[in-house]
Amino acid sequence: MGKAIVFRLLTTIAILLFIVIYSSPIWWVSLKAPNYPPEAFPDGVRIHFHINGVFNGCQKLDRDEIYEEEALNCVHEMDTINHYVGMYPIASGGPIERALSQFLFAFLILLLLTFMVSGSKFQAATFTVGCGVIIVWAYMTLFTPGGVTLMSEGYQEVLQHSMDMEREEFQDWSGFQALTENFRDTLGMYFRDTAKIAEKVSVLTTATYVVIGALITTMFIFIVGLLWKNKLFYWPLVIIPILLPVFFIFEYAGWLWYFGHNLNEMGAFTLKPFMPTVFGDGKVAQFSTHSYPHYGFGLMMLSSVLLMLAGLIRRKQFRTNE
Repeated sequence: MGKAIVFRLLTTIAILLFIVIYSSPIWWVSLKAPNYPPEAFPDGVRIHFHINGVFNGCQKLDRDEIYEEEALNCVHEMDTINHYVGMYPIASGGPIERALSQFLFAFLILLLLTFMVSGSKFQAATFTVGCGVIIVWAYMTLFTPGGVTLMSEGYQEVLQHSMDMEREEFQDWSGFQALTENFRDTLGMYFRDTAKIAEKVSVLTTATYVVIGALITTMFIFIVGLLWKNKLFYWPLVIIPILLPVFFIFEYAGWLWYFGHNLNEMGAFTLKPFMPTVFGDGKVAQFSTHSYPHYGFGLMMLSSVLLMLAGLIRRKQFRTNE
């Protein structure tokens, strides 16, 4: 089998993995304490981090001594626990990243599709068309009435539960309105400091436009670089997707730091700023904390390995043809 076929096959498999990764749990966190006995909470108060939101990790119990019609919402339970020390609700973390996640993943997939194409003109054409599709899709989602319905199913589910609304109540919103209203609502869930909330929403609005502008600028730079036939712009097509697990860890750790170092003074108990456990086991007050990768992170690592192999094969192919 030729090198050209092998590197494209590996890249295609990685693209398919990206599609699966988007809807998979990437990381899980659990809190355990004496008042959450293992008989009722076998996994503790557990939540799952996905690319587009944080979801319930508690399972429905169906035993002779314990019966539940539906599983306990452990995202809400963890928010309730955390607010006693002044921590903001989990849904207030990573608002821009979650709202733009489908476009960012589409961009990563576009990079890989372009990586598989031969010839600078075809690469530039593929990338330009793909960027156009992403920009139109993002505009319709974020800035047109009803655009929220074009957001991922998971994002809408988190929006529904975090704001305690029926879907029909926000179906006419634009994606940008959903982003800002959800952020405003979650910040004020336990701590109703209107001035501070307004300030944070203003920062969020500006940051969202900056991120969108940066993404469009990056697209333009890639188009120019590909037309320029400069290999410095070719290899990032595969290097950037390879680094997805690294991006996730930095993002995850960064938001944990933010939550632990931006405690609201309205909390019932006073804690010094702290760094929640990123990986492994920890202790906060009477709670033991557990934070570990889920299978989605394993798929991320697998995709990175496949793409590294694809990149090495492609590099060897270039050297052979020189």
